Amino acid sequence: MNQLETIGIDFGGTNTRVAHFEGDRILKLIEFATPKRPEEFIEEFANKIQAIKLDKVIAAAVGACGFWDKDCILRQSINLPEYINYPVWQKVSEIIQRPVLVKSDVELAVMGEAIYGLADQFNPVLYINMGTGFSGALFKDDQIFSTDFSPTLRLEYLVQPEYVKDDHADEDEAEFDEETKAKKSIALLSTTLINLSFILSPQIISIGGGKITDERWSNIIKPAIDRALVYLDENLTYKIQIRRSQTKYPAIYGAHELIKRNLNKLSPALTH
Repeated sequence: MNQLETIGIDFGGTNTRVAHFEGDRILKLIEFATPKRPEEFIEEFANKIQAIKLDKVIAAAVGACGFWDKDCILRQSINLPEYINYPVWQKVSEIIQRPVLVKSDVELAVMGEAIYGLADQFNPVLYINMGTGFSGALFKDDQIFSTDFSPTLRLEYLVQPEYVKDDHADEDEAEFDEETKAKKSIALLSTTLINLSFILSPQIISIGGGKITDERWSNIIKPAIDRALVYLDENLTYKIQIRRSQTKYPAIYGAHELIKRNLNKLSPALTH
């Protein structure tokens, strides 16, 4: 029996990954730096996609950074302003001669994490993406939670109280600068985790993204999680888990899942 073949794309502000799926298995993964200009991206994509045999591929799906409208046009982006108003995914659809489904990268990341990383064991799942941007999305009752106005939690726009340095940092700013920065990051992240836990009530929070190194996890993210859990364990009415993402490429797996869930709706046109 032939297995479903798809193309999953994770379009980030720093890197782009393109995966060829057969069934739920990645046959080939291509990665390249995301060009700052969309015309250069189209040229690079057209070259790279030649390494993938498209004969049996039914469709592609993209998890894309930024804010995209219902016509799959980028309307707001911190990292890739040159792409605004450019029909990049229409061009990709023309190159591969297949329909292309488009959602935000964090929407597909939370679905990929919930289904493929956590094996549908948790509900709801909150995924926080710490990549070039800072965003989140909720997967609840087997669906991506979204509204007509914004499908993602745009965490980079959160307003936080002014951080107050400790007294020692004022004595010798140069000596304590990095330590102060770390303390600030821990305080802000732990506050964000606490607030999101009470607002959204997830059973688990998974944290992933391309900017997470082992050093950053150990020095910033893990201390912030520990700090948040102390408060949550005392005040939340249920036990919550907060941990590192279990999926290496959650947005790519989410893209593959999106196609599986829309097989009866696919047509030659690009869809959102």
